[in-house]
Amino acid sequence: ARRLRPGRAQPRAMKFGHRFQQVIEQTHPSVSDQFLCYKTLKKCLKNIPEERAAKEDTPEGLTGAETNSATRGKKELITLTAEQRAFVKTLNDEMKKFNKFFMNAEEDLVMRERALGTKFHALVDKQTGKLIAVNDSEATSSVSALKETRKAFADFHGELVLLEHWTSLNYTALVKILKKHDKRSRVRLRSPFLVSALQQPFYSTEVLTELIKKTELRFRKLHELTSEAEAAERLTNGERSAEKTAATEKRNKTHTKTPPALARTRAAISCWDGMKDEDSVKRPFGDGHTGILKASEPASKKVRA
Repeated sequence: ARRLRPGRAQPRAMKFGHRFQQVIEQTHPSVSDQFLCYKTLKKCLKNIPEERAAKEDTPEGLTGAETNSATRGKKELITLTAEQRAFVKTLNDEMKKFNKFFMNAEEDLVMRERALGTKFHALVDKQTGKLIAVNDSEATSSVSALKETRKAFADFHGELVLLEHWTSLNYTALVKILKKHDKRSRVRLRSPFLVSALQQPFYSTEVLTELIKKTELRFRKLHELTSEAEAAERLTNGERSAEKTAATEKRNKTHTKTPPALARTRAAISCWDGMKDEDSVKRPFGDGHTGILKASEPASKKVRA
């Protein structure tokens, strides 16, 4: 085995908080405020007195007999300190923020998908899946319409994936901050809060997943029809020289910048890929629980912009 040279330290992996902040900074201001206020919650944690956790925490104000009944399954409310109440209130406010943003965004995306569907079926026959027949004089405009619609679907897909990863990143941030809390305090919040989060509207991504699948299918069809239409147009108008085509494509690649939406989507995917194998993501409820990754992992993880 290779030995490290004296004085040379191993490179440290970037902490979650730093990666999370990078994603927020690369996101549009209209969305960046909708991520978990991780820094604020960490400040709340610092105000909570650090306590040494016991194997079996005893709720405040219970006698020995009451403690025995509690351990047999009777749940008792635990009195929280002012600092702990501030932490819990901030978490609840963040949950409300998540739900409001997600439901509004999902509603907007559903309406936009319908509008894009109308454009799609104006070009593609519903029955045959073929390009709607046009005259020779309209062939050029048909290719332009296909390209324009294909680009619109590509941009829309990026926004869908971004919202899906927004959900996963915020859930992971919840896991991280609750794990920090439970290490510091005898009051166990992680399990009840995460169970609640899984039932919140912001985590119900079934509609979003269906939109992603439908958008991908339509994009592939548009890409196929665009290629066919371009080939037919070249046969009609005559082939351009290979040199001219290569020069044009090279120039376009040189001057084309990555669209902001695509850059934001790549940043979100990159951040998720960097943290999805971490222990706290695989077992958000602790060592005794497994299999949560499947629930929190984005359905479009295989999509790469």
